[in-house]
Amino acid sequence: MIRAEHISKSIPVGNKTEYILRDISFGLEKDTITAIVGKSGCGKSTLLSILSGIDEPSAGKVYLNKNDYYALDRRGQEKFRNENIGILFQNYHLIPELTCEENIRMPLVFSNKKIENGRVKKMMKSVGLEKQRRLYPKQMSGGEQQRTAIVRALINKPAILYADEPTGALDSETGNSVIKFLVQCAHSQGLTVLLVTHDMSIANQCDKIIKMENGKIVQ
Repeated sequence: MIRAEHISKSIPVGNKTEYILRDISFGLEKDTITAIVGKSGCGKSTLLSILSGIDEPSAGKVYLNKNDYYALDRRGQEKFRNENIGILFQNYHLIPELTCEENIRMPLVFSNKKIENGRVKKMMKSVGLEKQRRLYPKQMSGGEQQRTAIVRALINKPAILYADEPTGALDSETGNSVIKFLVQCAHSQGLTVLLVTHDMSIANQCDKIIKMENGKIVQ
């Protein structure tokens, strides 16, 4: 479902070139959840940005569901991303002027996918957000905002979900419930989940762990 081939990312610094990522290659199957771990600054989030189409690599190829993503034109990339990729940001990025339910429905506005009636309410109920549907982000707790962001990322039935530190701002109990929900989604819905975390207790609940150091995969 995800295949990275010799991904590198570099930036010019004065007369030199600084490498953020060096020759990254790996593949991930369907129905799995994988954690990328490593110290701050090792390149975890940069790799996630490249795999999700937010940032381009300096070299290498990214295949998503057998599609050479960066060989697509801009419109093709946008269409593929909208129909196949869900992204869960650490800071949620909820729209403050929209209610919980309206935030969740936003991806459907730009999608050509046919989503069955009742999916929004069913998904909200699965994470305990039935009573928060009319609340605005500022009226919700951090855990409720995070669950809203998770449902929004999944509402369009993506094939791939990328999550950047999805439990970083949560207490341990809420964080564990979030990971259990993502594991369940991966295994029951045929979803490929790739998440970045610094918490090994979270990573150990995943099917696979990729360890990075200094822009490289070391394990």
